[in-house]
Amino acid sequence: MNNKNEKILYRVKSNRFLFVAQAVWNIIWFSIGTTLSIGLGTLLLSGILGFLCNDNKLNLPVIYVGIVLIPLTVTVRILHIILLRKNQFYTISTQSITSEGGVLIRFNHTLRRNQIQSVSYTQTLVQQLLGCGNIMVSTSATHRAALILHNVDQVTEIYKAISYNR
Repeated sequence: MNNKNEKILYRVKSNRFLFVAQAVWNIIWFSIGTTLSIGLGTLLLSGILGFLCNDNKLNLPVIYVGIVLIPLTVTVRILHIILLRKNQFYTISTQSITSEGGVLIRFNHTLRRNQIQSVSYTQTLVQQLLGCGNIMVSTSATHRAALILHNVDQVTEIYKAISYNR
């Protein structure tokens, strides 16, 4: 906040249920892909090393490394997703709209109120049932949304607050 007259109207995150559902879906597919890629790579490397150094027997230490590496990689991915949720915020104030977050690489994208040309929101059927939606904020400098607030709760209230204060 740069201005003393600036007042924060909303500081929100994406809908928790949708975030968890998407995270579980992504983790399942990440786990399958990781297991296949590390598992097959481990077997291939173990077979090659066994052929070269171990009288045509699989090299067990390489297999053990692969067995440890799979859950370790999935755990790191889960921690990354949890930290993303913890650090992602949308701030709507009387002077600006800000999206901030990130884990290893932090970001802060701010649009001043005088830059906003149009505001719209969409809600899928699931979002309507959960009372959330996506808000798109456009500026005159962009031909598409300059900032999208994904899966925010109270979407109509926040939409009205942004439209009223611009």
